Amino acid sequence: MTSVRTRSRVGGAKRIVFSAIAISLSFGGGAASSLVAKTIAKQSSFSSQYRFLIFENSTPSAWSCDAVITIRVNVEQLSPHLRQEVLREIQGAVDVINVHARLKFVFGETTELIPTKATSESELKTNPNTLLFAFVRQGQSDLLPPLAAAAGGGVWQHDTKQNRPKTKVGYVLVDINRLGDYRPGSGYLSREALFTHELMHSVGLDHVNDPSSLLNSKISDSIGTIGSGDIAGLKALSNLACQ
Repeated sequence: MTSVRTRSRVGGAKRIVFSAIAISLSFGGGAASSLVAKTIAKQSSFSSQYRFLIFENSTPSAWSCDAVITIRVNVEQLSPHLRQEVLREIQGAVDVINVHARLKFVFGETTELIPTKATSESELKTNPNTLLFAFVRQGQSDLLPPLAAAAGGGVWQHDTKQNRPKTKVGYVLVDINRLGDYRPGSGYLSREALFTHELMHSVGLDHVNDPSSLLNSKISDSIGTIGSGDIAGLKALSNLACQ
């Protein structure tokens, strides 16, 4: 299912566009759903390597050039013994992306916020260049589709000067009741692989049907580590942002 939600702000020409990729996976496979209009593949001999999230004008979105994105993590609903484990795994996922992307994720203060469409839009609660990463239960956020293990995406705002969408706020949501479907640590069907997958969605990459890619629509069909197509996609998004 695909759809797009837009909102016009009273008194201005700004448009907010929500985009998310959600996955619902178990060891045997799963389903995928998207809140984006469509995706676009790079037109080259490597057209299956990576895909961008795009919008109704067929324009990919990216964070600002050389953006420093502050991650604020909500672990309030995790048991105390699990919190340090998942924070290390998020750090591992962040390190992977920071190596290959021109933008940089850094950790900020923890938060009690749960990203929803309302909180992600609110400039009073969420500063630009922020990513909210929260462990929640189904029903606590309208950004986490039913049955999904996790979701990653962001809020894109049209940049009138450059005439293209630009990412303003990102989010990752993880269903705490599905964490047990993934192995601790890194590698195949691991929590770190899940977190990396969703962070790449928040950066602006979409699913591909490639078992060598961590952005395979089924993580269980990937090898569990970032692939050459993922790396090429992160580089391409960096080039797009810095044009």
